[in-house]
Amino acid sequence: MAGGMTFAQRRKALRRACAALEGLDAELWRAQGSELGPFMSLVDQVAQRAAAGQAAVLGEAIERGEAGDGTSGAHRWLREWAGSFHAGGSAQLVGVVEASREQRYAGLRTAVLAARLPVVNAACVVEEFERLRHRLHPEAHEAALDCMVGLGETAGRREIRAVRQRIVARYGHDGEFQADQDRLAERTSMSQPRADGGGLFDYHLVVDAEAKAVIEAAVGALSAPRPADGEPDRRPSGQRRLDALLDVVRRGVASAEGVATTTKAQLFVTMSLADLRAGLGAGTVVGSAETGTLLGPETVRRLSCDAGIVPVVLGERGEVLDWGRRVRLFTEAQTRALWLRDGGCTFPRCPAPAAWSDAHHLWHWADGGPSDLGNAALLCGRHHTLVHKRRYLGRVRGQRVEWDLSPGSYDLWLDSREAAAGDARARGSSEACPDGNAAGTGQAFDVWGEPVTGTDPAPPPPWRP
Repeated sequence: MAGGMTFAQRRKALRRACAALEGLDAELWRAQGSELGPFMSLVDQVAQRAAAGQAAVLGEAIERGEAGDGTSGAHRWLREWAGSFHAGGSAQLVGVVEASREQRYAGLRTAVLAARLPVVNAACVVEEFERLRHRLHPEAHEAALDCMVGLGETAGRREIRAVRQRIVARYGHDGEFQADQDRLAERTSMSQPRADGGGLFDYHLVVDAEAKAVIEAAVGALSAPRPADGEPDRRPSGQRRLDALLDVVRRGVASAEGVATTTKAQLFVTMSLADLRAGLGAGTVVGSAETGTLLGPETVRRLSCDAGIVPVVLGERGEVLDWGRRVRLFTEAQTRALWLRDGGCTFPRCPAPAAWSDAHHLWHWADGGPSDLGNAALLCGRHHTLVHKRRYLGRVRGQRVEWDLSPGSYDLWLDSREAAAGDARARGSSEACPDGNAAGTGQAFDVWGEPVTGTDPAPPPPWRP
């Protein structure tokens, strides 16, 4: 049994293994074709065990002080005794061995020495975890590291790096994942057209996960090959995608004088109701080519206002709770009324027209806000993002939308509303409930605590803030 071999026996066996591999190419002609695959598997196992052996030997040399002082000493010792590292690669092995001496990397060390986790993957795990750990809840460090080690045993460095967002979304400090997405959103851009001199123009486009998901949801179906008159569609993929994007742009421009005649591209996002309400975790895109893309909680809350986005809210066991409150999204008739009432984006001094604005739930849908005109305001894409990011409060006053541009003003209002509702429940009365009836009076109030006076006045001309 290999586990019972002495050090001298192992040294002798390794010498035999080296001899067995030397000149192998000259003997392979004797093997049958069906034997090559299994033989390759055997050679691969030897290579994995050899890499694990290098880590074990270097670790022992460092522990005994044979490898000199510090990392530089380990590099010199390794290059002296392992000629294959003259060309490079010592940094990965030294880094993994040094890291595995720390208690938090005990599981990684076990996986490396058991030849389950390749050294190159282990180095990637250490690099990624050191980059992430200050952003994670301390009590979640072990789970996050176990996740990356397990992935490194079956996948490559690309997959280890790709799981970074999911780890931050699941184990990160509150708001960490959303802050990530906000930082990335600030780096998005679309260049001015650059002429190539031959009549073509080049654009450079940099987008974040949200923009990519929305673009693909709009372009994906339209870019499929479309045969015509029995002839196959011979357009290359890139040309079909551009034509699809132009179709989307033309539709948007054509609807400038009225509500668009076609629905927006639908983007399905799953997220637990608890996380959506608390603004934690992340939403996951499903049902499209972008399945698996993660979106920050505030991004999902903002998308919940948009009739082109359909959030699928799941319960604790993954069951669908609802697709919204039956008529959660603003209807076409409501949108027309908002265009008439608001005239365009209601954010102060914004000139964006109604055609380029979305209906926003002033009292957020995720917090229980209804989809009615008294709880709606038009916002352009930029200001829609800003209102959610800075948590601004907007209110409908008569036929105008007023904004409190104090950061966090929405949260202060929501806290006071919930406190008032709690007091009312404690008294067994609805007199303090902002959208209920005053006890014994029959007086109705709107969502802002204002008395409903009866028939609404005729809407004024479109108002521009």
